[in-house]
Amino acid sequence: MRPDDAQKRTPVGRAVAAALAGERDALAAELREARTALAGAQAEIARREAAGGAQARARVPAEHAEAARDTPVPTGAGLAARTSEWVAEARRVTAGPWVNAPQADEEHLRLILESATDYAIYTLDLEGRVTTWNAGARRIFGHEADAVLGRSGEIIFTPEDCIARVPEIEMCRAAEEGRAADERWHLRKDGSRVWTSGSMMPLLGGDGGLRGFLKILRDQTARHHGEEHRALLLRELDHRVKNALATVQAVAAQTLRQANAPATLRETFEARLRALARSHDMLARGGWEGASLREVIERTLKAYAMDSDGAAGRVSAEGAPVQLAPNVTVTLNLALHELATNAAKYGALSVPDGHVEVTWMLERRARDETPVVAIVWRERGGPPVRPPQHRGFGSRLLEQGLVRESGGQVRLDFAPTGVVCRIRLPLAAPWEGSVP
Repeated sequence: MRPDDAQKRTPVGRAVAAALAGERDALAAELREARTALAGAQAEIARREAAGGAQARARVPAEHAEAARDTPVPTGAGLAARTSEWVAEARRVTAGPWVNAPQADEEHLRLILESATDYAIYTLDLEGRVTTWNAGARRIFGHEADAVLGRSGEIIFTPEDCIARVPEIEMCRAAEEGRAADERWHLRKDGSRVWTSGSMMPLLGGDGGLRGFLKILRDQTARHHGEEHRALLLRELDHRVKNALATVQAVAAQTLRQANAPATLRETFEARLRALARSHDMLARGGWEGASLREVIERTLKAYAMDSDGAAGRVSAEGAPVQLAPNVTVTLNLALHELATNAAKYGALSVPDGHVEVTWMLERRARDETPVVAIVWRERGGPPVRPPQHRGFGSRLLEQGLVRESGGQVRLDFAPTGVVCRIRLPLAAPWEGSVP
């Protein structure tokens, strides 16, 4: 097979070949027109010289005006020299290196595809048959190009995916949406499975018509196994934490009953254990990487959000999306639980018309400072407030425990109109080496 024929197999080769063919045709037409104009000019100059007319600024006849309008035409030896220059220029252009651009582009593209051995890159026709297969596909799936070309792309799909018509659905989605993600197990030649990550995209011709599909995949088996192992460990951790908290709660309840402890003590202690369990539940759902501040606030205040008629509105929470670190999630959840419990006993949530408003905003005063979230807890519509005569567990947790755990600041104000608690929590370490 000739190199030109091989180039025209691909949409890229066909597009380049068509463009070059158009350029050659246009150039040939221009050369023919130039030859005609030159021949006519030479005949006119010869006629004028024979008649003794001026020869310095001869012009071509009217029938050649379109080709050489207002163009000075040299005479005699000058005309021959200029004609030679034009012919030489035409030969230089037609014989220049750009004529070999299709071969160079196709070779460059082939080298790129064959060098991308970490990626399986192959194409399919409209029937889903493999039309190209690079070295990366051979390395990942084990099939040689000669053995897979012309066969259905289903050769790398698992039996269950083939039954579910995943290959067909994938092509339909790529054609309709411009891209189809592929994150799943595939089959190697030896029957083993490989987890790949990638996508399928449509191959469009110069006229915008669908010519086939391009698929790019990468072997992510090791990463996938690592994620599965991590998920298993997190599930085990969640299970153990819940068991430990349940055991502590059972032991505490039994001990307090046998010690004839007041009922209010048992209720308070069990409520605090439930708040601790709630914070661990939020962390478990977030992969133990932290929790949303909004979720912490809303879940803590959920029990107090309804009024006596069952309508929401006693509690409001408003602020920007903020992600809390795991340790801050636990301590802040307990601190908010103490504030809510105090409001339900003595503050705004102890009366039907009381209201609690929680707002927060992000602060960063300088580029190299740690981002801070400023939280304001404000009670309205409750009974008149008087400062407590002594600091209880909730106050100490806020002013000492939360400050020590987060490195932040807490200020409690017992204003007559309602308790106001201002909390400033650093969200991360100061940024270093940031790009301007």
